[in-house]
Amino acid sequence: MQGKRRALLLAALLIVSCFSALAAGCAAKPMREYGVFLGIGADQADRLDEYRLVVIEPSEFSAEQVGELHRAGKTVYGYLNIGALEEYRPYYGRFQDLTLGAYEDWPDERWVDVSSSMYQNFIVDELGRQYADMGFDGFFLDNADVYHQYPTEDIFQGLCSILHGLGSYGIPLIINGGDTFVLRCIEEGVALSLFDGINQETVFTSIDFENGTYGLQAEEASAYYQGYLVRAKEYGLSVYLLEYGADQALSNKIDAYCLENGFLWCNAEGLELR
Repeated sequence: MQGKRRALLLAALLIVSCFSALAAGCAAKPMREYGVFLGIGADQADRLDEYRLVVIEPSEFSAEQVGELHRAGKTVYGYLNIGALEEYRPYYGRFQDLTLGAYEDWPDERWVDVSSSMYQNFIVDELGRQYADMGFDGFFLDNADVYHQYPTEDIFQGLCSILHGLGSYGIPLIINGGDTFVLRCIEEGVALSLFDGINQETVFTSIDFENGTYGLQAEEASAYYQGYLVRAKEYGLSVYLLEYGADQALSNKIDAYCLENGFLWCNAEGLELR
């Protein structure tokens, strides 16, 4: 009888020990709200395990794999470059004649003329349709900064046309960067009719492209971005931050800032976004 009691006691202790280990593991790696992983493919999907909302590169995943992420409880946004063309994209040759100029610090990328109806139709009716049909919950739209580089009315209206078209799929649109474009949309009262939120990179951190290192953002630039984010929030847009290589002390500061303002942020290890 004593042997049976001892066995039951050991089993109970083992169960408690397992739960304690699980709890400790959860405490060590709490679920994070937001992560941007444009540099991974489906074979590295385990990198997404700790995140609720993730941004991924659609060309590296299938519709079935997006569905698997949904079943794991994740909200999945697809990356879509609307203002520039990367040379490695299979469609680069189709629109090479529409490129406007070199993209500083990104040698394989060029700004594109978004006022072209041919390009607009491609982004909306081909890529947009393809990605919407894959089941993405939203689009993460990059390089609206083309309007900052080429601040003409045609470029502004071209971006508006693309956003209006992508909006027809009925999923949220997040603008990455593009503060010059976003602020004009806010000033003209059309922002919420075109997109749902913004993501701003390097509000608190900085990137040294030449040396491939990360540091603190200059105070003046950080103050500008923080003012911009507050303005976007007050207008009704959701706000996300993407930082690079923030250490623990800076991470704590950004955590407090985002908690106070109702923002989400991601601390990327590097530009590769893996």
